[in-house]
Amino acid sequence: MFGDRAIYHDGWIAGTQVMRPPWVHFPPKESVLDYPWELYDLTSDWTQADDVAAKNPAKLKELQDIFWQEAEKYQVLPLDASVATRMITPRPSITAGRDVFTWTQPLTGTPNGDAPSLLNTSYNFKAEVEIPQGGAEGMLITQGGRFGGYGFYLLKGRPVFTWNLVDLKRVRWEGPEALVPGKHTLEFEFKYDGLGMATLAFGSISGIGRGGTGALKVDGKVVNEQKMEHTLPFTLQWDENLDVGSDTGTPVDDRDYKVPFAFTGKIGRITLTIDRPKLTPEDIKTLETAQRNKGIRD
Repeated sequence: MFGDRAIYHDGWIAGTQVMRPPWVHFPPKESVLDYPWELYDLTSDWTQADDVAAKNPAKLKELQDIFWQEAEKYQVLPLDASVATRMITPRPSITAGRDVFTWTQPLTGTPNGDAPSLLNTSYNFKAEVEIPQGGAEGMLITQGGRFGGYGFYLLKGRPVFTWNLVDLKRVRWEGPEALVPGKHTLEFEFKYDGLGMATLAFGSISGIGRGGTGALKVDGKVVNEQKMEHTLPFTLQWDENLDVGSDTGTPVDDRDYKVPFAFTGKIGRITLTIDRPKLTPEDIKTLETAQRNKGIRD
């Protein structure tokens, strides 16, 4: 896992030393192939207190050979010691390569891996809704939940967009008035200030987790605009999903609603348009220079 590895065989276990603290998101300077190994005889040392690798080089070599055989058999290779970049590298997905998404009816349970990502980018939500007599409330669209995510909803008739920043802070845009009965177009537009995930290819995290400005609009008029100083850089809450028309996970704000918080109006169409940052030639030159300079310092 992340370059750390071990193998058990006939009462013996051999494994590499952990080379980085868990809060460090980038691999250590040592090559993954140079991690030192430890060896324990579990028949007499089940707590793994006595490393006997130096005393038993032949047994260590035997287990190392078994590890490489099993690694090849189960397609573990090549070993990868990266953490942050590996975690957020896009996997095969139905959303890959797309930047416009449209929902015309409620849909729940889209897993994070198949949901469009709003991290480190600009985007626009446009929700065409119809409010019945007596008003409406409920969830329009949400992804994530109590420990990281966003929600676009009506609360007592007022439009609200909330970003939950891993339960440390919530940034909230709210309209001042409840929507009157009839058809309305609600928008949340976010303009991202950073260069985006492409900086990771140059060993730089400078493009991710940056802030931006969000604007909430009702029928084309801005009703709330504010700066969000920081955004989530890597992922939303993993055990949640994307829902349209209700919230089947945990709330992005427990003070506002309880799940499932189904929308009591009518959804005509919800459109998400994503505008991902693109590196200019000047950006690339700056990143390459910083990467070279870091290599010289290291």
